[in-house]
Amino acid sequence: MRGKFWRLRIRVASGIIALVPLVVTFVVVRWVLLFTSGILLPVLDPAVTEWPWILQAALSLLTLLVGLYLLGELAAHVVGKRMLGLGENLVLKVPMVKGVYGAAKQIVAAFQGPGSKAFKSVVFVPFPHPGTRAVGFVTSSISATDGEVWNTVFVPTTPNPTSGFLQLMPEKDVVTTDLTVEEGVKMVMSLGALVPERTARFF
Repeated sequence: MRGKFWRLRIRVASGIIALVPLVVTFVVVRWVLLFTSGILLPVLDPAVTEWPWILQAALSLLTLLVGLYLLGELAAHVVGKRMLGLGENLVLKVPMVKGVYGAAKQIVAAFQGPGSKAFKSVVFVPFPHPGTRAVGFVTSSISATDGEVWNTVFVPTTPNPTSGFLQLMPEKDVVTTDLTVEEGVKMVMSLGALVPERTARFF
């Protein structure tokens, strides 16, 4: 009997948990429809006076959403850009902050878009110590006086790839892959959850 009573309590609690979000959603949606119709329907009358109430409320809500969207677009493209420009100008006038901000901005821009040329390839390097492998991005190559080629490799931190470590490594110690920069960034930002299947053949 105790087991059946306990199971009954669990089922009732589960039903309440499932019902509460639905009730809250219904109440919120109904309130928004009434609120927007109260604001916009006087403006739209008498053109829609013969429409059912639900269509009038939906039209008023749609009109409000369109207006907010257009206002947001205007703010983002006009006001937003001007504010960002003013902010950047102020930051770039501070001597020490100027260099840090400029470097950070370049790193962020390097990760934007799969067609970015800032990183030449995705590699695996022995970092932070031999026996381990870290995801890195080759940024350039250097030929030593003895003819050996060294790669400059940016090893990003996870899950924030805009910071990391710059390593100079012999090319022979760098495992080159055919992964795209976008795939490499996804690996880093997902904490390794998004790993392409073909990655295994590089080990």
